[in-house]
Amino acid sequence: MITKYLSLYRAFFKASFAADIEYRLNFIFLIIAEFVWYSTQLILFEVLFRHTNIIGEWNISQMRVFIFLVLFIDSIYMILWDLNFTAFTDNVRKGTLDLLLMKPINSMFMLSSQRISISHIPCFFVTAVGVVWALGQIPDFNWFKLLWLIFLVPAGLSVIFCGRFALNCSAILFTRADFLQYLWYSLFRLGLRPDAIYAGFLRFVLIFVVPFAMIASIPARILLEPTQYWMIGWSMLLPFVLFTLLKKYWRYCLRQYSSASS
Repeated sequence: MITKYLSLYRAFFKASFAADIEYRLNFIFLIIAEFVWYSTQLILFEVLFRHTNIIGEWNISQMRVFIFLVLFIDSIYMILWDLNFTAFTDNVRKGTLDLLLMKPINSMFMLSSQRISISHIPCFFVTAVGVVWALGQIPDFNWFKLLWLIFLVPAGLSVIFCGRFALNCSAILFTRADFLQYLWYSLFRLGLRPDAIYAGFLRFVLIFVVPFAMIASIPARILLEPTQYWMIGWSMLLPFVLFTLLKKYWRYCLRQYSSASS
């Protein structure tokens, strides 16, 4: 079964690579555009720290670790899933979702993995180097803490994947739901900011209810601060909780689905 899915993924990668480099100039400009967007996120915090020495609980060196972690995890998401999720509502509206559901393979895998964004791969390597560089600016950083990212990065990705997939599932109920894309990006911005700037109930919500803090805030805390094992435990448990809920919701939406072409 694993070999089957790896073979499919390899075929998806080859097809995506061929499609992306067909128009080489566009491909180059896509890479440049991504670097510009990532650069603006870094510049924002650099400008803010010209006017203050601390934001939330972190100084500029710690904030660089956070923002590079955000960009690193975002680059993985963009490579693997963004193009597929963006096309989801069109598949529902045009009836092409039927063809995808009929494939002899897990429907969630098929809907989330057909297209791979090759233009984001350079951002993945640059942001990975950026994380290491930012951690190198932290005095006496314990490099063994990087091993925690084995659990923390998948936890952050599970929040993004399950959140976006769940919103796309809702498009089945509404047929046309372009507003869900705007809702997603509005919510995702919460994960682009350190959780320490929020307080009280809102911070609780971002950690446990709508856990966007898991994308980068909690990983950054585990790397930069004394280890809080409840955070690590939550990061291990959260993906199982999210995927269990997502599967149930996906089955419910499929029961409500009537083909747009029927």
